[in-house]
Amino acid sequence: MMVDRIILLGDSDVSRWPSSLYPGERCVNIAKGGAVISDMQCQLNDWRDFDERDDESNTLFVACAGENDVSSGQPIDRIQTAFASFLVELFGHKQIITQQQSKHLIFFGPKFEPWLTEDYASRKQYTKLSNALQRTIRKIQVSLKENIVYVDCLTMFCTNETKDIPGAIHGGRALPNRTYFDSDELHLSEQGYKVWRDIVKEEIERINRVT
Repeated sequence: MMVDRIILLGDSDVSRWPSSLYPGERCVNIAKGGAVISDMQCQLNDWRDFDERDDESNTLFVACAGENDVSSGQPIDRIQTAFASFLVELFGHKQIITQQQSKHLIFFGPKFEPWLTEDYASRKQYTKLSNALQRTIRKIQVSLKENIVYVDCLTMFCTNETKDIPGAIHGGRALPNRTYFDSDELHLSEQGYKVWRDIVKEEIERINRVT
C-alpha cells in the first residue's frame, strides 16, 4: 500500500488543524468542533456519500475525539461502545472481512491540557478513556489490529520534568507545557500540531515501507 490521501475527522482538535501543517498534500478535513466519538461515524458516512472515488484503498484516516464525551458526562463504557461501532463502520465498509485491508487509522487519544492542571477528576476520566479506547482496539479482529495505530497523548504535551515521574498520570503530577497549547489552554498551538504532523508523516513512511 502507498498512502495517496488522508482523511481527517473528529472534534475541534482536528478541525482546527492548520492546513499549512497537514501531514500530506492530499488531505481532506471533515472534522467538526464539539464532535463526540459517535459523530465520527456520521462524518465518515457523510464523506462517503460525496466521495467521487468510491474507493477507500490507500487511504489513511486520522482521527481524534472523546474529550467532549467526557466533558458532557458520558459513561466510559458508552464511549467505548461508540468507538467500537466507528471501527466496525470504518473497516467493514465495502470490504470482505477476510480480505487484506488497504486502509489505515491513526487515532490520537485524549491529552492533558493546561486547564486540567487542577481538575483531578477530569484528568482521571481522561486516563480511563485512553485505557478504554486501547482495550477496544485490542479486542477487534486480529487481522485489523496492524492497520490501527493508537497514539497515547495523555502526557505527550507535558513538561519533560514531570511527564515521566512516578504517578505522573494518576497523581496529577504531569504538567502540560503551554508551548504546545493555544491561549485558550484547551486546543493545540502550531507547535502542538507540528508534533502530530510529524507522527503521522512517520507512520505514512512506515506503511509505505512495510507494504
